Amino acid sequence: MQVEDVTTEFVVDDAPGRGRITVLQVTWRSCDPLAVALVLVSRPDHPALPQGHWVAPRDALRAGLEGPVPVGDGDVRITPEPAGGIRLELSDGERRSVVVLDAAPVRSFLDRTERVVPAGEEHTEVALDAVLDDLLQP
Repeated sequence: MQVEDVTTEFVVDDAPGRGRITVLQVTWRSCDPLAVALVLVSRPDHPALPQGHWVAPRDALRAGLEGPVPVGDGDVRITPEPAGGIRLELSDGERRSVVVLDAAPVRSFLDRTERVVPAGEEHTEVALDAVLDDLLQP
């Protein structure tokens, strides 16, 4: 089974006068089609700047775009924005970050992932057999 990745980056804070940006890297992998990895980084890196790693369900991102109510109840909460887009509330222990993303690029990202593995077809028997074969190899 060939693994395909879909990755995009969103600049969520640009402070040109201060020489830094904060970026949300969003990655989906066909070998784990239900999950989307979210990595918040600041460039240049500094411990006082936003950072962290989270995983969110792919369908929760779609629901956050299309639904009227917030989704998620753990470290990642996704809330639709009244003007379009989604608000991600990311918590990592005591650290909390809020990221607001425009709808169009998030929708484009999700559409690209669903061209590789359509929603509802994440775990076909063939895919499960391939995963089990990999796990059972000595």
